[in-house]
Amino acid sequence: MNPEEVPSTKKYFKIGEVSKMLGVPASTLRFWEKDFKQIRPMKNKKGDRIYSLKDLDLLREIQYLTHEKGIRISKATRTVKKTVQVEDSPKIELAKKLRELKTMLLEFKNSID
Repeated sequence: MNPEEVPSTKKYFKIGEVSKMLGVPASTLRFWEKDFKQIRPMKNKKGDRIYSLKDLDLLREIQYLTHEKGIRISKATRTVKKTVQVEDSPKIELAKKLRELKTMLLEFKNSID
């Protein structure tokens, strides 16, 4: 899969899909998640990470900074932090929980079809 290619109908992606899209190992994505607090993928009951389009955009920016421009992680975290503000309001948390529920319902629907 081309790193810039994103299926137009999908809004959420598993870690393996994101890994293929960006051309980086899944372990790199998990490492970035620890260093970049802005990346907060949802997790299903099994603990699988589910990335949103927003997460994907952030990951692309991080990949560009670290792989293309050769910027160290410590500087990249400061650069990304300047461009993205992390919001921890109750509305944001509620929206995240609703997206998780929607994802689980869609997975359930697909399993019974």
